[in-house]
Amino acid sequence: MLYFDNMTQDVGYKITEQDIDLTIIYLKTQNKPNSRKDAINYLQKKAAIAHMAAHKIVEDEQSGKIDRVKLKR
Repeated sequence: MLYFDNMTQDVGYKITEQDIDLTIIYLKTQNKPNSRKDAINYLQKKAAIAHMAAHKIVEDEQSGKIDRVKLKR
């Protein structure tokens, strides 16, 4: 989790009010703390995980560990 502390907040994803509202609803269904601050923190952590996963995929592609990922449009 130390990685999260060192990440900048700008990872290409901008949290919207709708994202926050929906996350609060989700957190309530999971009986987790569900304040606005909790929702923002949850979304930031999920964005950081996605960012790290994307970097790992690129590293694995470049090293030949996995075949190049092809995105469908």
